[in-house]
Amino acid sequence: MKRSNNLIRQIENILAATCIKIFRFTEGRKEVFPSTPIQLRSEKILICKWCCMGDAILSLYAIREFKNQNPNSHLEILVSSRIAEVYQGAREIDAVHILPITGQGLFLELISPKLWLKFFKLIFLLREKKFLQLIDLELYRATGPILKRLLSIPSSSGFIVEGAIPKDHDFQVSRPREMPEWQCFYAVLNLPIPSTNPLPLYPSPISAEPVNSIHSSISFHSPIHSKTFPVKRIGIAYGSSFNWPQKKWPWEYYADTIQLLISSHLEFFLLGTAGEKNEAQQILGRIKENPKISDHELSTLHDTSGNLNFDQLKSMIQGFDLVLGNDTGTLHLAAACGIPTITLFGPTNPKKWNPLTSIPLYIADLGCRPCYYLGSMPDCDHFSC
Repeated sequence: MKRSNNLIRQIENILAATCIKIFRFTEGRKEVFPSTPIQLRSEKILICKWCCMGDAILSLYAIREFKNQNPNSHLEILVSSRIAEVYQGAREIDAVHILPITGQGLFLELISPKLWLKFFKLIFLLREKKFLQLIDLELYRATGPILKRLLSIPSSSGFIVEGAIPKDHDFQVSRPREMPEWQCFYAVLNLPIPSTNPLPLYPSPISAEPVNSIHSSISFHSPIHSKTFPVKRIGIAYGSSFNWPQKKWPWEYYADTIQLLISSHLEFFLLGTAGEKNEAQQILGRIKENPKISDHELSTLHDTSGNLNFDQLKSMIQGFDLVLGNDTGTLHLAAACGIPTITLFGPTNPKKWNPLTSIPLYIADLGCRPCYYLGSMPDCDHFSC
């Protein structure tokens, strides 16, 4: 549980800061840049976003509004493979380009000739498109200014983040620590921030009832379903991003929570990645060991871990009545479907990251939380939060 990205972040920051200083020296630019909004109309615009699924979903609210106000704009996006599926289904995006670097192979990946061949091929492809604007939606990394020069894009916009490397954009907006993240994306796109939460991105269809058709390998027929007591379906997002095991509520607690509720005409669906399959099995195993749980009740538990792509997960969630889980992209996806959620927060800040439909749960009087900032959190050996 002590995993930290601090070393990787430091290496990235050193390289990015060096490149930006070189740009400033060769271009004769000062360190202070204008914050006058640039006019974005019917231009060819490239958006860049690397991380993460929750952020990607939150950015789509602002992108949707930007497209509504600028219907003739041509929007393409450069993203990491981790979040490509989020944007590939968005009708506001005209084309999705995937950065060949996954980040999972670390240094071994960076010394691969095949990777750099794919990277430069992509750069040449994007240069030929002659974009007029770059919108940098990345929060922590300072790769936007480098990308702007590589692609010869005339102007750019992005965030000023307290404590992070100045990003050298032509139009910059601050990103307050406690400003809800979806509102920050409105600001960087020079949009007025709505006084109420935006409408769901993927509203649940009226006919969302038959979720048993979503994935053929899982049965969703409930033995306790009746017209008198219709079954309520609850998604359990017990996992987390592979980068942040610190955000996980212990799997034992999820097992105990399900056991407390299991006889209440509820049906439970474990939501996790293939790499988290073992934890799902531990949850199910703990419940099966309880002699008070009947076979009838056990049949209401379903493990979907690793079986669903983004669209399948979205379609399944649209048939849920509630999603409970850690502060992860799955909870933001549920909120984007308009489904009520309960989000468990540990080291992250609910004021910034709480999903739009969520009741946040966290320990308020713990002095060391929230400790997550700038894409990292300090090493911790107690995880009291």
